[in-house]
Amino acid sequence: MSKPLRESMPATAEFIDACREAFGTDEVNAQIKLGMQGAKTFHASENGIEVGTAMPGFDELPGITLDNMVIRPPGKKDKNK
Repeated sequence: MSKPLRESMPATAEFIDACREAFGTDEVNAQIKLGMQGAKTFHASENGIEVGTAMPGFDELPGITLDNMVIRPPGKKDKNK
Protein backbone atom coordinates (compact mmCIF):
# COMPACT_ATOMS: atom_id res chain seq x y z
CA MET A 1 0.00 0.00 0.00
CA SER A 2 1.37 3.43 -0.91
CA LYS A 3 1.94 6.27 1.53
CA PRO A 4 -0.60 9.09 1.74
CA LEU A 5 0.30 12.02 -0.53
CA ARG A 6 0.94 14.25 2.49
CA GLU A 7 3.80 11.91 3.49
CA SER A 8 5.03 11.29 -0.06
CA MET A 9 4.95 14.98 -1.03
CA PRO A 10 5.83 16.91 2.16
CA ALA A 11 6.99 20.14 0.48
CA THR A 12 3.83 20.23 -1.63
CA ALA A 13 1.69 19.63 1.46
CA GLU A 14 3.48 22.45 3.29
CA PHE A 15 2.91 24.85 0.38
CA ILE A 16 -0.77 23.90 0.09
CA ASP A 17 -1.24 24.40 3.84
CA ALA A 18 0.29 27.90 3.54
CA CYS A 19 -2.00 28.71 0.60
CA ARG A 20 -5.03 27.51 2.55
CA GLU A 21 -4.06 29.76 5.44
CA ALA A 22 -3.51 32.75 3.16
CA PHE A 23 -6.41 32.36 0.72
CA GLY A 24 -8.91 30.12 2.48
CA THR A 25 -9.30 26.36 2.57
CA ASP A 26 -12.43 26.26 0.41
CA GLU A 27 -10.89 28.35 -2.40
CA VAL A 28 -7.64 26.38 -2.50
CA ASN A 29 -9.40 23.01 -2.28
CA ALA A 30 -11.70 24.01 -5.16
CA GLN A 31 -8.70 24.81 -7.40
CA ILE A 32 -6.96 21.55 -6.46
CA LYS A 33 -10.12 19.59 -7.21
CA LEU A 34 -10.45 21.25 -10.61
CA GLY A 35 -6.81 20.42 -11.37
CA MET A 36 -7.38 16.80 -10.42
CA GLN A 37 -10.33 16.75 -12.84
CA GLY A 38 -8.28 18.04 -15.78
CA ALA A 39 -8.41 21.84 -15.49
CA LYS A 40 -5.09 23.70 -15.62
CA THR A 41 -5.53 25.11 -12.12
CA PHE A 42 -3.28 22.80 -10.10
CA HIS A 43 -0.26 20.63 -10.74
CA ALA A 44 2.41 19.39 -8.36
CA SER A 45 5.43 17.16 -8.80
CA GLU A 46 7.59 15.88 -5.95
CA ASN A 47 9.57 12.70 -5.28
CA GLY A 48 8.60 11.24 -8.65
CA ILE A 49 4.88 11.71 -7.99
CA GLU A 50 2.72 14.02 -10.11
CA VAL A 51 -0.83 15.10 -9.32
CA GLY A 52 -3.17 17.50 -11.06
CA THR A 53 -2.98 18.71 -14.65
CA ALA A 54 0.37 19.72 -16.08
CA MET A 55 0.55 22.90 -18.15
CA PRO A 56 2.51 22.23 -21.36
CA GLY A 57 5.50 24.53 -21.68
CA PHE A 58 5.38 25.76 -18.09
CA ASP A 59 8.62 24.01 -17.12
CA GLU A 60 10.43 25.69 -20.00
CA LEU A 61 9.64 29.23 -18.85
CA PRO A 62 12.92 30.93 -17.92
CA GLY A 63 13.48 32.35 -14.47
CA ILE A 64 10.18 31.45 -12.82
CA THR A 65 10.62 29.60 -9.56
CA LEU A 66 8.33 29.44 -6.57
CA ASP A 67 10.82 31.19 -4.32
CA ASN A 68 10.70 34.23 -6.63
CA MET A 69 6.91 34.46 -6.75
CA VAL A 70 4.77 36.84 -4.74
CA ILE A 71 1.10 36.03 -4.34
CA ARG A 72 -1.12 38.93 -3.35
CA PRO A 73 -4.81 39.74 -3.61
CA PRO A 74 -5.78 41.83 -6.65
CA GLY A 75 -5.72 45.57 -6.12
CA LYS A 76 -7.43 48.46 -7.85
CA LYS A 77 -4.61 48.73 -10.41
CA ASP A 78 -4.51 45.00 -11.13
CA LYS A 79 -5.44 44.49 -14.78
CA ASN A 80 -5.67 40.69 -14.45
CA LYS A 81 -8.79 40.58 -12.31
